[in-house]
Amino acid sequence: MSRLIWSAVALGATGFLVALALTGGRGGPGLAPFTPTGLMTMPLQEVREVDVETREGRWHFVRVKDGWHATVGTTTAGFAARLDAALTLLRNSGPERVLGADEIASVDPAQFGLDPPRLRVVVNGSGTSSFAISFGATNVLGLSHYARREGSREIALLPGFLAGEWEQVGKMP
Repeated sequence: MSRLIWSAVALGATGFLVALALTGGRGGPGLAPFTPTGLMTMPLQEVREVDVETREGRWHFVRVKDGWHATVGTTTAGFAARLDAALTLLRNSGPERVLGADEIASVDPAQFGLDPPRLRVVVNGSGTSSFAISFGATNVLGLSHYARREGSREIALLPGFLAGEWEQVGKMP
């Protein structure tokens, strides 16, 4: 009897493995295709102009056939790669948290550092599409930056690496 049970269990396990092999396994997290969750929803291919304003200066970048060119402000070698990386992060990396208008109302607005912002980025696409975001202070832990999309009353907590990349764009040129 015991031999019959073990044979049935082995046959069942083999059948289960064959079913997994034929169906591609089981679905689950990590197998879903990547979808960008960033605040900028404009496709990167449509970006034509970028304005970067910091307390130190202002830069205006225009995309032409052979890459990025600065029309306002001076740049150094490699600025185009850094600008592309910052745009990619702005599109792909979503906020860690979004503070609603009711949460913001009970807090001193100065703690967000958005009036005036430390850094402001305006992205213009083909046609009339545009996106503007202001970066403010870091959170208490120093790991995230407060940011606000133009036209929104909400404040997003963006990862430090995203804000850091834009700060480098503002310092590097």
